[in-house]
Formats: sequence, C-alpha cells, structure tokens
Amino acid sequence: MSALVLPKYVLEYTIKTTDAVLSQAALQGHEVEIDVYDRSDVSKRHVATGQRLSGEGDMFRVTVVTDNGSHSDEWNYTILRDSAGRSRKMKK
Repeated sequence: MSALVLPKYVLEYTIKTTDAVLSQAALQGHEVEIDVYDRSDVSKRHVATGQRLSGEGDMFRVTVVTDNGSHSDEWNYTILRDSAGRSRKMKK
C-alpha cells in the first residue's frame, strides 16, 4: 500500500479557475490556465496549467513552473469538476 502524498500546490477556486475546469477545452483534454497556491504558504500564489488526462482514473494534471523549477500533481477530474460547480453556485 502506497502512502498518501499531499499535493504541493492547491487549486484556488477563483472565477478564472472555476471557468477553466468547467470549460469544454478542459473536458476535451486541452491545457487550461488555473490559479493555485502553495499548500505550505497560502500567500504564495501562482498561475499554473491544468490538463485532463482521460483514461484510467480520469485525472487532471496541474503543472506549476516557478523559479525553483517545474512541479506537477494529479487530481481526480470528476472531483475537481464537482468542486468547481459548487464554487460557481456559491459565488452567484
């Protein structure tokens, strides 16, 4: 059994991120621009790219490029879409 590894960066459900995750482009597997923050320091915000990796697990890869290099985490796309949909409803 593998250990649970927490992602280094967390999606920030801004209007831009919500629209990107719910977009037709994301659904079709194109890269979209999203907002993220550093899990260890929420004041460190970044712009990242996200891309749906359809297939086994239906994952969404989030890639952040900083001065320290590039880092990627994979999230369950279905859960992200559900969270983005709830975020959109709450902001209305």
